[in-house]
Amino acid sequence: MSSGPDFTRKARRLVDSLFQHPELLHGTSLKPRHRQRWIYLGHEVEGGEVSRVRFGLMRHPRPYAFSRQSHQVAEYYTYDVAAGKVIREGGVNITRRQGVDADDPP
Repeated sequence: MSSGPDFTRKARRLVDSLFQHPELLHGTSLKPRHRQRWIYLGHEVEGGEVSRVRFGLMRHPRPYAFSRQSHQVAEYYTYDVAAGKVIREGGVNITRRQGVDADDPP
């Protein structure tokens, strides 16, 4: 992993532009509307270029379409620049981790 302000800026730009290309988001739960909500986690450099960028997103999905309640879920992704694909690495349901379910009263 290489660091430095130039690589970090480029990595951030790559993820930002990712959300402008719906075809790259296909197969994930990511949407263009998430563009302003992602969080930079790190990057990797190969051959002097940013090859992979790790980022996260805090989501608030509803457990059921008819439910007014939602879970707080942190999701982690890797954007493999060379392969042109986004990989969901995992997620943590923070609501349930705190011992609460969506059906529990606040």
